[in-house]
Amino acid sequence: MTVPDAKRAGNIEGSRPLPKILIVDDDDQILKQIQWAFSEEYQVFPAGDRLKAIEIFRKERIPVVLLDLGLPPQPREATEGLAALEELLAENPFAKVIIVSGNSERQNALRAVDMGAHDIFPKPVDLDELRIVLKRVYRRLQLERESLEERSLATQVSFEDIIGSSAPMKGVYATIRKVANAEVPVLILGDSGTGKELVAMAIHNLSRRKSGPFAAINCGAIPESLLESELFGHERGSFTGATGQRRGRLEYAQGGTLFLDEIGDLAPILQVKILRFLQERIIERVGGRESISVDSRVIAATHQNLENAVKENKFREDLYFRLAVVTIALPPLRERGSDVIEIADHLVKAFSKELHLAPKKFTKHALEAMQAHDWPGNVRELQNRLKRALVLSDGPFINAEELELETPVESRAKSTLKEAKEEVEREVIAKALQENGHNISKTAKALGVSRPTLYELMQRYGI
Repeated sequence: MTVPDAKRAGNIEGSRPLPKILIVDDDDQILKQIQWAFSEEYQVFPAGDRLKAIEIFRKERIPVVLLDLGLPPQPREATEGLAALEELLAENPFAKVIIVSGNSERQNALRAVDMGAHDIFPKPVDLDELRIVLKRVYRRLQLERESLEERSLATQVSFEDIIGSSAPMKGVYATIRKVANAEVPVLILGDSGTGKELVAMAIHNLSRRKSGPFAAINCGAIPESLLESELFGHERGSFTGATGQRRGRLEYAQGGTLFLDEIGDLAPILQVKILRFLQERIIERVGGRESISVDSRVIAATHQNLENAVKENKFREDLYFRLAVVTIALPPLRERGSDVIEIADHLVKAFSKELHLAPKKFTKHALEAMQAHDWPGNVRELQNRLKRALVLSDGPFINAEELELETPVESRAKSTLKEAKEEVEREVIAKALQENGHNISKTAKALGVSRPTLYELMQRYGI
């Protein structure tokens, strides 16, 4: 290659490796012209024939290709060029291949577009126009990548916004599918932060009521004096401050689903009223005498042991049996195996977008610490630790200390010398990049390595 390695490897003062382009042409003058014109903005890889082009394309994973159709051994025909196009797109269907052609090759260039080429660029090459085209193509790639990442993020949500593929959760998903269209009450049991409302929403979204409203109320978060009005509504003048008529959550859930979270905190008098609704499907507003018919499905949830509450006369037995036609018990996060890593990966991407921060990865010790932690606060605790770590961490990695978790001693002991060295090397590089404003030349100098070596290390450690 005639372009200096420094130019080819990346931007001298840039914060990250330069984007890559592959030029496939048997004309050395064109190769040299484009290499020197664009080496400050792109990593330029030249190839004079189809085989060399495919080799470089596979090795370097290049997303943009400038392809001349007339390649050896038949430079006056388009056979080799079209074959190269077919192989390139078979290797990576998302690659953008721009056909660089003269007027005499116009028909073959149009044929290439039919085969999947992104665009046609005329010869002789106008470098200023080509610069604009390449920027536009890379902008298109960026938008497509963002769209794919968003879709990938969505597919990580394995079931109706509930993340996790562990055996206990697969059992939960199976039950949700079975009860969704069965018009029966469901009682969801689980510790605080296990996702009880997400399960209720999943049942609603998979049911025939999905086009209706989903109304949720936390029975333990509203004072008893206000909860009756919140649930059933009130008439004007029914109590001090009731200046007008107001519908309750049950009425708002007409044709949909009412989710009663922390049903175990419901006062005895309200337990009677909810039981009556479940039996007769009618309500009366506070201060009213009119019986109002309401068609809404009730899903309840609690972290309490309602069977014990029934035995202690703190919860009505008849209401318990009305609510618990189907019971779904959610496992705590500590019993969900590798789900904690799936959830953490998803949340880091979501929080990064929300907080306008660069996405970060976890160190090996952070992953081990998350899997070893007991998670008494379940997913809610994980959310809080991740958001705090994202804000406070300096480099591209989140470590166990930033999560305020301890790495298990046995895990540290099991690390090989090579693993320990790699972990330290990764963190040293990340820290040096941060301290030098992601300037590659300054970072390489600070670390005492060459720029190509630094790029190689960054690629190896996913930085």
